[in-house]
Amino acid sequence: MTVFEIGDIVTIKSHPLFSSAPKQINEFPAQVPPLMLVKEVIYEKEDKKKVYSDVIENAQIADVVKYICVFFNANKSEFVEKEVYHSLLESYLKLIYYRKPEKDDKKIDLDKQLVPEVSKYTLVSNYLYGKKVQFKTKKLEHRKSYSNSGERIPGSSFQTPDFILSGIKNEEQKDLFFHDGEPKRKITKQLYRVMWFNHVQQKFSEHYLPKEFFVENLDI
Repeated sequence: MTVFEIGDIVTIKSHPLFSSAPKQINEFPAQVPPLMLVKEVIYEKEDKKKVYSDVIENAQIADVVKYICVFFNANKSEFVEKEVYHSLLESYLKLIYYRKPEKDDKKIDLDKQLVPEVSKYTLVSNYLYGKKVQFKTKKLEHRKSYSNSGERIPGSSFQTPDFILSGIKNEEQKDLFFHDGEPKRKITKQLYRVMWFNHVQQKFSEHYLPKEFFVENLDI
């Protein structure tokens, strides 16, 4: 099993852009799952974790690896955390994005540049108070193309605003290993505090997140 790392972009395997060919999304926007970033990796002991059903043979019901994943709920203007098992997730690298060709409006084409571009993003390595930064999923969420684009549903957007660096702290490195030395959890070493305008509450909000979540400011 290849375990995802802190800051990796993932989503659940039912995302409509995990397709065999480029296409516009047919589902309503509110039904499309968010792209998420891995905040923490959690390992569980096979001899202590119930992975298979007691009553149905070979029926897997859990994993020994799970993640705390983070996404931005634009409808509430807040970050959301969710625990998800490894087997339910896939890397964004397998997403296939639709691109509208310039000459033939009816043709469906593959966007060959977006995912490779995102994979080469430069992380914000040097903290600078007041610096503008972006969440790694911003462009990926922005570029989704819907066939029913005229029927937008409130709460369907996971696109983030740009953020301002407003603080920094080290993450306490404790409880990372089991007694036998095997890894128990994996976390970031440093957190950035970011600030943004919360349009829902009409105030400025702040939140601490792993520094691996943020990249240098880019044009969308």
